[in-house]
Amino acid sequence: MSCLVGDCLFAAGFLTYLGFFDHYYRRYLQVEWRDAIDMVSLKMRQEMKFVEFLSKPSERLEWEKQELPNDELCIENAIILKHYNRYPLVIDPSEQALKYLMNHYKHKKIQKTSFADDGFMKNLETAIRFGLPLVVQDVEKIDPILNSVLNKEVQKDGGRVLIRVGDQEIDYSEAFTLYMITRDPNAVFTPDLCSRVTFVNFTVTPSSLQNQCLNIFLKEERPEIDKKRNDITKLQGEFRVKLRQLEDQLLNELTESEGNILQNNKLIQTLETLQNEAKEIAKEVAQADETMKEVEIVTEEYLPLANMASRLFFTLEGMSSIHFLYQYSLQYFMDILFSVIQKSETLNQIPKTNHEARL
Repeated sequence: MSCLVGDCLFAAGFLTYLGFFDHYYRRYLQVEWRDAIDMVSLKMRQEMKFVEFLSKPSERLEWEKQELPNDELCIENAIILKHYNRYPLVIDPSEQALKYLMNHYKHKKIQKTSFADDGFMKNLETAIRFGLPLVVQDVEKIDPILNSVLNKEVQKDGGRVLIRVGDQEIDYSEAFTLYMITRDPNAVFTPDLCSRVTFVNFTVTPSSLQNQCLNIFLKEERPEIDKKRNDITKLQGEFRVKLRQLEDQLLNELTESEGNILQNNKLIQTLETLQNEAKEIAKEVAQADETMKEVEIVTEEYLPLANMASRLFFTLEGMSSIHFLYQYSLQYFMDILFSVIQKSETLNQIPKTNHEARL
C-alpha cells in the first residue's frame, strides 16, 4: 500500500508519454523517472514492471492468439492501446499493429478506411453512430474534419449525445473507438496534433525482432517447451488470482463474524481451507519455478540463432542507404524465415528429435 501512489504515477507516465519511443529510450526514461520519484521521497516497488502491473497473463495469451508478436515492446504497446484516453496514432511500418487490431476487434465489425477512400465519411459516420471501431490507414497528415472527433467535442440535446462532423450533427456512441495508422517511421506531426493523440510506436527494434524470432524458433522446433512456457505464464496469473480470492473470502468471514472468533466453527474451517490451499499453491509455484529454469536453459540455446536472424534483417534494411531500390519488408523476411524452417530440404533430412543437429 505504501508503494501504491509511486507505482500508479509511474504507470500513468508510461501510458501517457512512452508510447512514442523505441525500446531503448523507454528503458532510459524509466531509469530517469525512478530517480525523479526517489528525489521527491515517493515509494515505489523496485521490481515494478508495466507489463505485469497493467495486464493479466490470460490477456497476454489472448493477444498472442490475435497475432500480436510476443515481445515486450509489442505487449507494452497493446497495453497502451487498451488504456488510452486520447485516440491512438500508431506508427506501424511492418503492419504488425494493423494485423493485431483487425483480429482483436473482429467480433465488433471493425472497419478499415483512409482519407483517400471515397466512402471515408460514410464509414466514419457509421462507426460514430453505432459505436464501432474504425481504423484510418496511411495517416501522414490529419484531415481537419477529424478535429472535433479527436477533441471529443460532444454536446447534449435532450436525451441525445451529438457530435458535429463537417456540416452534420451525428449521434455519438460512447463505444466508438478510432485508431489512426501510419507506415512511415519518419513521419513528422505538428505539436498541435501531438497534444491530441496518444502515440504508439510499433517500429521493430533489433531486440524486439530477436524476441519474435526466438518465439518462432521455439514454437516450430521445440513445441513442448513453448507449451510449457505458455502454461507457466497462465498458471502464475491463476495462482495470484486464486490467492487473492482466498484472502477476500477470509476478510469477508472476519467482517461478518460475531462474538468470539475462536468459537466460530465456520471461520476456523475457512482458515484451515485457506492454509491448505495456500500450501498447495506454494508447492505448485515451486514446481513452476523448476520448470521455468528448464525452459530458460533451452531458450538460451536458440538465442544466438535469433540474434543472427535479427541482425540479418537490419543488415538488409540498411541496404536502402546504398540504393533506394533495396527495400525489404518485415513480412518478406518472415516468409523467408518460415520457408527455411518448414521447407528446407537440408532440415527435412534431420529428424525433429535431433535438436542439436537441426540447430
